[in-house]
Amino acid sequence: MKLFQVKRDALLKPLQAVGGIVEKRHTLPILSNVLIRRKQRGLSLVATDLEIQVSTGCEEVESDGEEIALTVSARKLQDILRALPEDTATTLDLQNNRLQVRAGKSRFNLQTLPANDFPMLADPGALLATVSLGQGQFRELLLLVQYSMAQQDIRYYLNGLLLVLEEEQMKLVATDGHRLSYIAGQIASQQQQFCFVPCCCCCCCCFVRARFAPKSNGRA
Repeated sequence: MKLFQVKRDALLKPLQAVGGIVEKRHTLPILSNVLIRRKQRGLSLVATDLEIQVSTGCEEVESDGEEIALTVSARKLQDILRALPEDTATTLDLQNNRLQVRAGKSRFNLQTLPANDFPMLADPGALLATVSLGQGQFRELLLLVQYSMAQQDIRYYLNGLLLVLEEEQMKLVATDGHRLSYIAGQIASQQQQFCFVPCCCCCCCCFVRARFAPKSNGRA
């Protein structure tokens, strides 16, 4: 059964975006997989390590039929796409619980696992606030406070950081009980004031540092 057809780069970029948290070796094999959902309008890709969940989408696909979800090895699929020439038309088929990747005369078969076994984090509900700022700016703010965060402290709230959105400022505070770091950065004006603690753990900060370019003008 044909899942979808897409250009190699259109699928590789979102796969790289979520693949950063996928561990090569894990006690749960499905955590090495990426969840792929075929929707009526595009794809969604999700990866998790049980602490962080990253999701993205791909709309540049040609697909027909009902919605289908499956999981497949993120590393292996990424390696296959990297080996293909740029802008190659790639077709993904599902046959007997195996994902077949076709590009030109090449054929690759990957074992899949049921999408129902993929561990999704709980739905956080309605968003409290939305902020738009440069990737480089957000990365720099995290770098200036991350070193003060505790790691694996029994006081779990010290393993994260305090993030406050107040009018035209984003304030970040981190402490491990012995030292404290604080930084404030300018953001777009907020209609209301919000103060919340998103469980922004050390792993999450490291992921952002690795994925966000230091001097990028892209929005986060």
